[in-house]
Amino acid sequence: MKRSILIALTAILILAVGATVYARGPWGYGGWDYMDMSGVDIEKVKKFQKETLSLRDELHIKKLELGQEYNKEKPDLDRIAQLRKEIIDLQTRIQKIASSYGLPTVGPGGCGRMGRGSMMGVRCGCGL
Repeated sequence: MKRSILIALTAILILAVGATVYARGPWGYGGWDYMDMSGVDIEKVKKFQKETLSLRDELHIKKLELGQEYNKEKPDLDRIAQLRKEIIDLQTRIQKIASSYGLPTVGPGGCGRMGRGSMMGVRCGCGL
């Protein structure tokens, strides 16, 4: 009984968070939200979104797992390093696909560029 409740709550959380991430753009915070997108071909963006949906979902799950690992009483540093590497790898794959469509790219998750929140203590989209 307890396990099925936990599974149901986890599924609801994943769906709720996934919908939020999808609504924010390809990289959540720090993605295209703050970039000049004038002149971008909307059809290319649609194709990019469709092609990278599973990668973006996987990226968000990895970020959630990383946050959970950090919040543990005794975080597993090897697991944290592994998750960080996987996150960077996913971000790189997503950016390569964006480049193949001729879409603007930014640093991992929007890091490494100035934008809203970058100087106000807001974490960048890389989740690191």
